[in-house]
Amino acid sequence: MSNDAYVARYGTKRALAERVPLPPDTGGPAAPSAADPSIPWHHIYWSTLDWDHNDIPTRRGTDDFGLKHACSKHNVCTQKVINAPYDGKADRVRGNRAEYDAVITSGGTVRMTTTSIAERGKRGPNGQNTPDGRPIGTVTAYCRRQTLCPDWVNQL
Repeated sequence: MSNDAYVARYGTKRALAERVPLPPDTGGPAAPSAADPSIPWHHIYWSTLDWDHNDIPTRRGTDDFGLKHACSKHNVCTQKVINAPYDGKADRVRGNRAEYDAVITSGGTVRMTTTSIAERGKRGPNGQNTPDGRPIGTVTAYCRRQTLCPDWVNQL
């Protein structure tokens, strides 16, 4: 049974308890190819669970958070780069905000450290709750020691 079918049959709560990755809102593209104002800020492109079973959706977001922010401000645009740090426990937690680090290696040498930051709370822009009741999720992702990640990071 696919993850989508599992969630459809048993529901989100049971899927989270069983550590089944949750499907996105719709069958839309994995990442936006261009700014589409018809896609709401709360649209989920993908989601994952960290090792502590925290639900981390990656939403479209705004200029201040989500995929739109990570891609436009830091050149981190792919699911693989954003989700890689979530494959573990949070490195730093402050309130509802958790930071996760990952390293990109080549031939045993660390080439880059990336950080993904997730908001575990449900309050979105202007204090609105997420309409689906799930956490905000990915706030941003970036390469350490630089504002923009090099293009090769998105080609991994």
